[in-house]
Amino acid sequence: MRLLGTAAGRASDRDRTRALLRGLTERETQVLACLGEGLSNARIARRLHLSEATVKGHVSRVLDELGCANRTQAGLIARDAGLP
Repeated sequence: MRLLGTAAGRASDRDRTRALLRGLTERETQVLACLGEGLSNARIARRLHLSEATVKGHVSRVLDELGCANRTQAGLIARDAGLP
């Protein structure tokens, strides 16, 4: 019983996390997924074919939208949401 309650709690946590992500653009979601992988702005820029300045802007907006104090918190949200 306890295991089922824990699994259900995780599912509802994931749903709440995904609801937070609905406010992000597709590109911001891609940047967030990269944060979840622990990539630097430079690596994100190369992967998404953007300038580092553009990535920095996206990271700032993601942090603001999600209410995160830093990119590590945002990366954890990406992981919790199951972003690729």
